[in-house]
Amino acid sequence: MEPSLKRSIAERAEQQLSLITEQQLGEIGVDARRRRRLVQSGLLDLVGLRTFRVPGAPQSFRTRVMGACLDLNGVASHRSSAHLHSLAGFERPPSMVEITILEGHGRTRSSLARVHRTSNLGADDLVTIDGVPSMNVARTLLGLAALVPEIHAEQIHDAVDAAVRDGKASDRWLWWRLEQLRCRGRKGVAVMEEVLQRRVLNGSTESWLEREFLSLIARAGLPSPVVQQVVRVEGAFAARVDCLFERQRVVVELNGHATHSTKRQRDADAARANRLQLLGYRVLVFTYDDVVQRPHAVVATVAEALTPPRPYQHDRFFVPCRPHSGPPGTKKPPSSPHAILRAPATRKRSS
Repeated sequence: MEPSLKRSIAERAEQQLSLITEQQLGEIGVDARRRRRLVQSGLLDLVGLRTFRVPGAPQSFRTRVMGACLDLNGVASHRSSAHLHSLAGFERPPSMVEITILEGHGRTRSSLARVHRTSNLGADDLVTIDGVPSMNVARTLLGLAALVPEIHAEQIHDAVDAAVRDGKASDRWLWWRLEQLRCRGRKGVAVMEEVLQRRVLNGSTESWLEREFLSLIARAGLPSPVVQQVVRVEGAFAARVDCLFERQRVVVELNGHATHSTKRQRDADAARANRLQLLGYRVLVFTYDDVVQRPHAVVATVAEALTPPRPYQHDRFFVPCRPHSGPPGTKKPPSSPHAILRAPATRKRSS
């Protein structure tokens, strides 16, 4: 291969994770006959039907996605774009590449990827992530919702909650895009709407555990707490709590396995609980096992904490102390000003 041609191929492929298409090779003067010779000589590896890879280049999940996008004229979507966006629950690369193409544009079957089709794929829905064309976060979440029940609906809840929390999306934007894409028969609309409605009703929860706790409270007929509430003292930040029953000054913290597993996290949890106790809040802490395996005990504990305390009554075994007024030298009563235990009467021995 001529050095100039080799350099042209390398420069073009470098912009696409060491991949180049049949059309792009033609644009730099490589016809079908020369392409075959380059593949036979090991200077290019065939990927799919019309895409090639420069040998020796590092391979990764991103290169697999890019190869499918180039070969099928599509964009990363569903679980593939969720991984590229680092959405919660999709941090690990999926085993299968998923892309989306416009209906009537490209093949629908390929060994490179699972191919989805859509009739609506505007420029506003597309982004580029490390050189890979992809759906944006809103369309990715809607695509994930369309996979239910293939994936669990709670995964969508977690992904939406985390995306909003991390600033990758907003409720307003997700509602706006959902309304734009709403049409009869479009997959994922009903699931996505249910997810956003639950966020309106329950607030912006951060985990499945919080949502499950709120469901327990609702089914038991107890008042709904405010979730992810910031507690302030004289305008200054004091703590952020999972659930707050404001009128009763009761805080509920929900400790999942993942978010409260390290010593530093447990130390921070303890310090926050102590700070809240000193501010006059009652702090209840429930674990994943409490909520899942002992829901009745959780409900009973919360109900008791929300119940106003009964007026204090003296125990029948205690009597109030009277000030000592006996003559000097007689025994004084105990120094406690509160109460003394009434001793039981003793029988006299019979002679």
